[in-house]
Amino acid sequence: MKDHYEAIVIGTGFGGAVAACRLAQAGIKVGVFERGRRYPPAAFPRGLKDALGGWVWQVGRGLFDIRILSEMTAIAAAGYGGGSLVYANVQMRPPREVFASGWPPGYSLEELADYYDLVAYMLEVKPISAAPGPPPKTVLMKQAAARCGRAQQFFYPNLAINFGPAGENRFGAHQESCNFCGECIIGCPNAAKNTLDLNYLKVAEDRGADINTDCEVIRIEPLDSGGYTVTVRDHEHDMETASAARYVFLCAGSINSTQLLLRCRDHYKSLPKLNAMLGHRYSGNGDFLSFAFDTASAFEPGNGPTITSAVVYDRHNQQPAWFVLEEGGFPKELAALVQLLHPRAGLLEEADRIGLLKQAHEALTHRAAVAPGAVGERGFGDADRTAVFLEMGRDRANGVIRLNAPASDIFIDWDVASNLPLYDTETELSADFAKSLGGHLALNPLWKTLRVPVSVHNLGGCPMGAVEGEGVVDPFGEVFEYPGLYVLDGSILPAATGANPSHTIAAVAERNVEAAIRKIRNEAKWRAPEMDAALQHRAHEPLFDVVVPAGGTALPSTPPVVLSFTETLNGFVSFGAAAVDYAAAAREGRKAGTSASMTLTITTPTLDSFLIDKRHAASAKGTVKVAGLTPAEGAAVRNGVFNLFVAGREGDFYRRRMLYHLPFRGADGADYVLDGFKDIRDHGGFDVWSATTTLYTSVRAAGGGVVARGIIRIGLADFVKQLTTFRISGTRSLWVKTSGMVRFFRLFLGTLFDVFIRPAMPGAV
Repeated sequence: MKDHYEAIVIGTGFGGAVAACRLAQAGIKVGVFERGRRYPPAAFPRGLKDALGGWVWQVGRGLFDIRILSEMTAIAAAGYGGGSLVYANVQMRPPREVFASGWPPGYSLEELADYYDLVAYMLEVKPISAAPGPPPKTVLMKQAAARCGRAQQFFYPNLAINFGPAGENRFGAHQESCNFCGECIIGCPNAAKNTLDLNYLKVAEDRGADINTDCEVIRIEPLDSGGYTVTVRDHEHDMETASAARYVFLCAGSINSTQLLLRCRDHYKSLPKLNAMLGHRYSGNGDFLSFAFDTASAFEPGNGPTITSAVVYDRHNQQPAWFVLEEGGFPKELAALVQLLHPRAGLLEEADRIGLLKQAHEALTHRAAVAPGAVGERGFGDADRTAVFLEMGRDRANGVIRLNAPASDIFIDWDVASNLPLYDTETELSADFAKSLGGHLALNPLWKTLRVPVSVHNLGGCPMGAVEGEGVVDPFGEVFEYPGLYVLDGSILPAATGANPSHTIAAVAERNVEAAIRKIRNEAKWRAPEMDAALQHRAHEPLFDVVVPAGGTALPSTPPVVLSFTETLNGFVSFGAAAVDYAAAAREGRKAGTSASMTLTITTPTLDSFLIDKRHAASAKGTVKVAGLTPAEGAAVRNGVFNLFVAGREGDFYRRRMLYHLPFRGADGADYVLDGFKDIRDHGGFDVWSATTTLYTSVRAAGGGVVARGIIRIGLADFVKQLTTFRISGTRSLWVKTSGMVRFFRLFLGTLFDVFIRPAMPGAV
């Protein structure tokens, strides 16, 4: 590491690798800082004795950076080569319509075409059809697409994999041929994957770029003389140091680049002119993960590259308009772990709130240690008969990444409700394919239990804009008010791509670093040395061979039938209640006049999944009012979760709870959560009315302690009104609506029978 460079590149993912390569080729003295380590083929973590050690950045600076950020779980990579080390190799141009909304002038499929071809040349992309023979899962997906009436929307996407013979690639790096080991997403052990360290970064190093791994940039500060100083945490030597450069290219990924700039603006105050758009237009790229267990034929998810095929869903201007479903896979090293997600495996009972990393870690560590034997012995799944579906779509990109000022940690505000049409349709299409394969659909546990999406394609946070009020950076990635400071990664994309975004991130970086170099070197015609070769060998985009009917692709055959109802509760809470005595707190609140109320609309994800789910999870939206804490008109519930009749622990059959988890923002601007439960059990005297209408309520600061307790109730008049609000939507069939309502009330009344009547029957324990 040197004290001074002409340019500094932060991060080595698809933006940073492009920047480092081109700057070095232009003769610019460039220093590259990567927080992760180098991973030669034999150095990737393997084994699951400790489910986190060696794998997770937060535990020993491992390969995967997994962050549960309030309303979104974001997954990224940490290593020399960034996400290319563990992504599924797909290099896909998005549909033309992606650039029609939210992007600044200068961006269209046609205007980026040369840069897409350049990226394709550098990464030597080709589809699975270039391999000697497709694996079973590829064949099965093609057959399933035909059975679903989607044969014309099925295609093989381009992959950055060496399917040819072993030897040196065009950049002088040795690569083996892909042997279909299925380990793409945990690090290719054969260097058959065209990761960035074997092309872009190889060229950068050969051209003199100074590479510094285990070096995490924690602050950027302007110099009075021009340029910037970056403060670096050297993890290898456990020290902080600094380096300066006239130009800085921030390419740490959507989450990390945004977090770094937020800290520089709001915590360190070193970049105070960063505008209010910072953190906005976050997108999870519509990522959705699901599984089909017990498929009729062996899917063999560990045979072949992780992704080999895809199917397009396109309804033009409807919502959701466009997404792609890709078949996934997992290596044998993760097979036992995946089977723990099988509905009969019981993992969710052990990790009651799997969204909490500590509990999930403990459960996974324990179960992974015994999984290889337990999977076969307990008979809850066959890894070879497990399919994986990975979907990406054009979500609304309406998330906000924000800084928790005291700790400088970040949260993501993600509006699940407005993106539900996309998630629901992705679920329905997954169900179609699971059925076509003869399997049973299972959803990502975080989504199923907490309605928290998981994204491996985080975008936005530092969006481009034509003018400063529309973005953090200009259309070439230069930060407004800070000349010479650029952002060239997924954080500048102002909208979801819908497709796997790495190809677009790299193409945009190629476009923008070319413009930066022309400005730095005052060479109006500078371009990448490989551009001529790339344009002579333009890449074919398989997506563009897809045929979409004039009226759009078919709707999923699985209908989105949902149930909803509205309830109103009123009562009192007391601030500063030390003891867990809800009744006493309510009495004190009544005396003090600290009323509390809420009106909620509860909506099931789909009625079937709600009824089958043991936690009976549904979304809750509406208004919470707490005197002295919320505005007079109340505060909107933000991604609330409702659970109906959650069973007690084993041996406590005659007790259930209704759970309410209702995040909201107080009048003081701070975040709070109203957590409540209805204690559904016989307290004596057959008190079924009191049990089902009394909500024991706690209000706590987000991430902190309880600030108020009390009781709120459903009154008789409100209960009568509530009965008129039950609706089943998503179908015109009277039979479906009637049977759905019958099934719901069978669950409701059947549970009350089990709790209040069955204990008194002869022979009850």
